[in-house]
Amino acid sequence: MIFVYARHRQNQLIARQRLMQEEFQRQLMKVQIEVQEHTCATLSQELHDNIGGLLTSTRILLNLTGRSLHEPPDTLGLAEETVEKAIHDLRALAKSLNKEWLDQFDLVENLQMEVDRINAARIVRLEFLHADCRLPLATESQVMLFRIIQEGIQNCLKHARASEIRIRLDVAGEELCVTIADDGNGFDTRLNASGVGLLNMRYRTRLIGGVIHWHSVPGGGTEVGIRLPMPV
Repeated sequence: MIFVYARHRQNQLIARQRLMQEEFQRQLMKVQIEVQEHTCATLSQELHDNIGGLLTSTRILLNLTGRSLHEPPDTLGLAEETVEKAIHDLRALAKSLNKEWLDQFDLVENLQMEVDRINAARIVRLEFLHADCRLPLATESQVMLFRIIQEGIQNCLKHARASEIRIRLDVAGEELCVTIADDGNGFDTRLNASGVGLLNMRYRTRLIGGVIHWHSVPGGGTEVGIRLPMPV
């Protein structure tokens, strides 16, 4: 009887320790995400105000130089066009990092702009497929889901060495299904399940009531699947 009671107490202690550890991990991840959002906001402001201002000044100087020359060289016009494109891409990047700006747009519009921005660099080809409808999700959930997909894309760009990435949004019954698939080098999900990027995606998905899973094998590409219940 004493042995059974001691075993019961030990099991309770183990369960309590497990809950405390899980709560600690949740709080740690929450702080990390808050720091990331603050960093994104600060970076967005710096890109827009400082670097954007320098590029705009450079474009104006190039334009004035061209006007002062009787026959400006073609390279000067090309330089002005290049700076103009850099300003446009920089503004798009700054907006994608700014949560207040994201709050004004829906998920599909934001993702399309992100895809266009990355495709413009011609490093990898992104395809975005989606249902032609507005998603009945709260703004906070749309922003959070956007960040999850952003992280998934960045994982593809940083680690997968993919040439093609496909993002798909589907409304299936009462669920929103998101798929991010690439043709990269893949990875062993058993060995890399604790990476910071994957933990961020898993925690953010949990915060908005969804589930996420990875299917990947070394050399066989990766597919990320997210299922999110739609509000009634």
